[in-house]
Amino acid sequence: MVSFLLTLRRMLKAVKTGLKEPEFRVLLTLTAITLLSGTIFYSMVEGLRPLDALYFSVVTLTTVGYGDFTPQTDFGKIFTIIYMFAGIGIIVGFVTKVFEYSQKNRLEKSRARHEKKHPDDHVD
Repeated sequence: MVSFLLTLRRMLKAVKTGLKEPEFRVLLTLTAITLLSGTIFYSMVEGLRPLDALYFSVVTLTTVGYGDFTPQTDFGKIFTIIYMFAGIGIIVGFVTKVFEYSQKNRLEKSRARHEKKHPDDHVD
């Protein structure tokens, strides 16, 4: 549980850092719109509860695919095919940026600790 909380904290810091960058804000907005559209669609067309529809949207776009939910209607299946092609790239781009900012924050923190311990060792 501690590991999960530390990872969540790092992710939230990365998102906070990323919000300063226009490209990240666009990816965040596209991710939110994509997940919201999937959630609305699966709630209305497939009859899933909103939380189940959001869960299915995330599982589908992250390519996890547990198989616990599947579209039951032909329209739902067609939508899901298009949704995956359109959404997976957006999700990958967003997750990649979050990871980049997370690593950037960790490197900066590590450098700051090193400079604090060894103030005369900085490289220009």
